[in-house]
Amino acid sequence: MRALPALLLAAALLAACGTAKTPPRPPAAAAVDVDVTAGWGAEEIAHGPGPPAKVATTTRAVTPIETTYGGRYVSSIGGRAGDGTSEWIFWINGIEAAVGAADIAVAPGDVVWWDLHRWAGRTHVPAVIASWPMPLAGDLRSNGGAVTADPPLAAALTASGLAVSAPAGTAGPRAIVGASAVLVGRDTTWRTAVADPAAAGLTAWIDGSGVVRVWDAARASAIVVPSATAVIVATTEGFSAEGAPVFVVAGTTAKAAAQAAALLVADPELVRHQAAICLDATGRIVCSGGRGRTP
Repeated sequence: MRALPALLLAAALLAACGTAKTPPRPPAAAAVDVDVTAGWGAEEIAHGPGPPAKVATTTRAVTPIETTYGGRYVSSIGGRAGDGTSEWIFWINGIEAAVGAADIAVAPGDVVWWDLHRWAGRTHVPAVIASWPMPLAGDLRSNGGAVTADPPLAAALTASGLAVSAPAGTAGPRAIVGASAVLVGRDTTWRTAVADPAAAGLTAWIDGSGVVRVWDAARASAIVVPSATAVIVATTEGFSAEGAPVFVVAGTTAKAAAQAAALLVADPELVRHQAAICLDATGRIVCSGGRGRTP
């Protein structure tokens, strides 16, 4: 079992040089994919297809949901209630919802991720990687904007049926891959996010000194992950739900970033139920956004 990460990494590098896999778990054509978890994705509560409708109605078709304040505040899903320190948060197509579950509608093919978690210090996480190739695929499909991406993510997005230009630009929906220090110099959004991770809603990042850090919600603080060499994370321009999504695979080196991106191409399920992740040189996930370090 200890050899598995190394074998997976080797397979990923081969896959990155060939045909990219299509995205994971595509929902039925007429359905919305609903995922319900707790603890920043650590525990799965429910998963299934729901009808296109307001998010609360769609979710109720998959698992019981209770609301207050005229349906605008979700107090319980799947029999699990918030307690003031942990609350229900949701993202649509990897983007944080700007309004409540009773006020926003979802369409066929959309992905809704609900998570019950501690949110002190990260009350605002504008984008997550859990629904890859969302949020880029969702942004292109709904807004008709042009997506740009660095290899090998450009090929993976193209394989999912999108029209993608390479390499990544510096504005608009994009996926950037590279050494974090280089990306900081190249991409204003990443540079601003690294300078102020809390404002950007980052739950994993590489700081200005080249150290990988992860947000640990239980500790309500960021901790260093010495073994990590790369992060996969997302945010948005302006750090708002309206801003263009920016998907980031950053490494302590360019090689580390390329390896992490290759792993994602080879196995899109790698990021399921993840706000963000960091990996070590063997391709093993060693931290998870919100959860902190992983065993």
